[in-house]
Amino acid sequence: MESVRVQDVTFVNGEVELAGSLRMPVDADLAVAGVVLVGGSGPTDRDNGTYFPPIQQHLAEAGFAVLSYDKRGVGQSSGDWRAATMDDLAADAGAALGFLRARPEVRPQAVGLFGHSEGGWVALRASAGRVTCRGWSPAVARE
Repeated sequence: MESVRVQDVTFVNGEVELAGSLRMPVDADLAVAGVVLVGGSGPTDRDNGTYFPPIQQHLAEAGFAVLSYDKRGVGQSSGDWRAATMDDLAADAGAALGFLRARPEVRPQAVGLFGHSEGGWVALRASAGRVTCRGWSPAVARE
């Protein structure tokens, strides 16, 4: 995928630091639309098993910024997914959404959530606006 740049990133929701991957089209002249991928139930990482890689590739090659992240307590994310409520997971998705919207190469008004399995319920809960991120702030992105 020479037309796509992949960058490891971290962002926070309260005390939880979430780690993920940001895929960006290389040749975008203007800010791009973006999507946050939210994984399903259990200990899902940023690839959500084998479900997310083809979606990530397709969306990034189509010109979207794509952020996927390790669920709390999985991969390089802190916390414990087993102790998390649906509201906690929705707040994590909201923090991911805020992180992606804050990127200068992304159009903040054109960013959305895509959830797989339980991630669909998490995305719906996050987009309903009934949860808030605890202490979300832009975090350091590292190549």
